Amino acid sequence: MIPIVMCIDDDAMVHLLCNLIFKETGFCQDLIVCANGEEALSYFNRELGKDMALRQWPDLIFLDINMPILDGWGFLEAYIENFAPKRPQTRVMMLSSTVDPNDRLRALLYGIVLDFLEKPVSKKMVSNLKMHPDLAHFFI
Repeated sequence: MIPIVMCIDDDAMVHLLCNLIFKETGFCQDLIVCANGEEALSYFNRELGKDMALRQWPDLIFLDINMPILDGWGFLEAYIENFAPKRPQTRVMMLSSTVDPNDRLRALLYGIVLDFLEKPVSKKMVSNLKMHPDLAHFFI
């Protein structure tokens, strides 16, 4: 089970679906939800101010592309520059409803992005993620 997962998406139904499916499948212990990239960056800034033992840092981030205020690309750039060096083991799964194949190609150019997944989250998707080479160690 992954200790902490973050879902950054402006759709409350995505948050609800992730919460339900992650609990049913034993995917993660805790789920942190943020409505956009700016909210997520604020979360990470707050966590950095805490004592190391109290920090709640996700091991995996599900990231939507199209969001108001700060989209997925803007979040990814800021996260890589400001936070990824502090916790290099955290990885990102792009989770989007986009049909543009260039978005997938662009996402996979980022070293911290493991994959590009199409919404909606499903039990089958989560089962496959449990076998992903970069995540399987959480489920042994």
